[in-house]
Formats: sequence, C-alpha cells, structure tokens
Amino acid sequence: MKINVIVLGKMKGFARMAVEEYKKMLSQFVDVELIELGHDNVENESTLKKDAMKVLRILKNDDYVVLLDERGVSYDSVSFAHHLWDLLVRNGKIIFIVGGPFGVDQNLKKRANELVSLSSMTLTHRLATIVLLEQLFRSFKILNNQRYHY
Repeated sequence: MKINVIVLGKMKGFARMAVEEYKKMLSQFVDVELIELGHDNVENESTLKKDAMKVLRILKNDDYVVLLDERGVSYDSVSFAHHLWDLLVRNGKIIFIVGGPFGVDQNLKKRANELVSLSSMTLTHRLATIVLLEQLFRSFKILNNQRYHY
C-alpha cells in the first residue's frame, strides 16, 4: 500500500519539520511519498493551468485521486479511517492533492475521483498538508485498534 501526497507549493520551516515527523510515524503503517511542486507566485488562470499540467503529467490513468477542497466531503476521524482503508484495499495506492495558494484548475477537479474537505475554513497548503498527514496517522492508529488520543 502506498500514499502519495502532491503539494502545489514548497514545505518550509516548521511545516518541513512537521511533515518529516509525520512521515516517520506513518512509515510503520504505509509508504508515504510527498511530492512538492513549485508554483508561480502570480494569481491568474495561467498559473492554475500550469500547476494542473504539472500534476496531470505525474498521474496515471488508473490512479485514484483525492483532491482536498473545502467544499468536498467532510469526515470525522473514524469514518475517514474506514474510507481510507476501503480505498487502499481497492486501489493499493491513493494520491492526495493539496492545492496551492490560489486554488486549483478545474481540470484537476475533473480528474479527481473525489473531493475531501479537511475543514470548511481555507487552510494554507502547508497547514493542509500537516493536517492531512496527521489524519492519515490517526486513521492507521484507529484501524490498528491503537490509542489515537494523545
């Protein structure tokens, strides 16, 4: 089983340290790869399209893609854990996409198999990545009947 997290942006400072810590903790359960794709710091349709093309070049036709979006489906931790497990059993690999500071192009939304919301609030790509990794770790703790409130 494998999980890839594609981030439209770079992880820096505290976020880099948090990501490394969660990847280390997750390694006992699943192989997680973080793919950081830089982006232009210009908010326009061209930037979103370029970002989308970078991601779409990475994806294979049979990849199961979950795009993080504040308008996506919301889960509590236990429901998310079981949904994650179902997806991994069915697909063997899941790709999560964390959008950049200006959102994502509609082509990425169309390519996604599903949209998932971490919060109805807008989060930076760095915080969204950390929250996602924390919830992935919590999911595996739940699935393995281990304590997850710590």
